[in-house]
Amino acid sequence: MDRIVEMDAEAFRSFCHAQGLKCTVQRIAVFEVLRRLRAHPSVDEVWNRAKRRAPSVTRESVYRILNEFSSLGVLRRMDSLSAARYDTHTEPHAHFICEECGLVVDYPLPDGFALPKGMPVSRRHVELRVTGLCAACAGQSRAGDGGQDDFGEEPGMVPRSPRPKGKR
Repeated sequence: MDRIVEMDAEAFRSFCHAQGLKCTVQRIAVFEVLRRLRAHPSVDEVWNRAKRRAPSVTRESVYRILNEFSSLGVLRRMDSLSAARYDTHTEPHAHFICEECGLVVDYPLPDGFALPKGMPVSRRHVELRVTGLCAACAGQSRAGDGGQDDFGEEPGMVPRSPRPKGKR
């Protein structure tokens, strides 16, 4: 479920009101970035885009707003390989994370996926994370494979901006 992506501006204002939040220019700017970006953005990626709409927004405000959205269940905070990332897709799913460039791609969990016996019944978050090298970083050409991943499926999300090389 992508609650932020599914909300329009009016629904977002109603959501803020229901949660007792002020519908500030900064909060709206962050919301708009998340609706459009949808690629596991970092705080800095959201901030750089949000300040185009709201030049007075600070990095600290964006961080606070993202964590606020996460605590309200409309985002999931992902503590990635190098920095926290935020995911608008809040239903259980899998991620592939490239260890070199930081590419993050969503994949559906396998049919019939179940937690191991003995796990707590009450849980807040389920995430399956696979790390490795994406095709580009592994130096492999993807031409001719129909744009499919190694599992024979099309990736579920557009990759986020890569992080600088060598940051593992």
